[in-house]
Amino acid sequence: MKIHSPPGLTLALLLYTVCSSAFPESLDINPDAIVGEWQASEHHPEQGNIDTRFLINADKTFSGSMTINNAPVWQYSGTWELDANRVTWVYLESSTILLQEDLADTDVILSVTDEAMTYRSLRRGKESTLQRVR
Repeated sequence: MKIHSPPGLTLALLLYTVCSSAFPESLDINPDAIVGEWQASEHHPEQGNIDTRFLINADKTFSGSMTINNAPVWQYSGTWELDANRVTWVYLESSTILLQEDLADTDVILSVTDEAMTYRSLRRGKESTLQRVR
């Protein structure tokens, strides 16, 4: 005897499988786990070497800088708030003018260890990894 599943059930199961792997369940990240100094380096085909240093403080402030080919291009600071695995950055100071919609940004932390933190930007959808400096 052959059993047929309802027509929508197969599609629903497929969508659940795809969505659950693309969007991990909410993690409860300990705020102390993200405190520290972080860095990222990447090579952009048109701009060259982009280096970012990022300091996340226990008092819920942050600061950072970005260089392109060792030339400073951006310095910034602000406050942060962590809700489960979503961290919201509020920029209070910036060496470049930020648009109103850029004054706050939220990332989803996918994982954090003593060595690295991987996150996904909600605005850009890009996944990135920072390496812990200290």
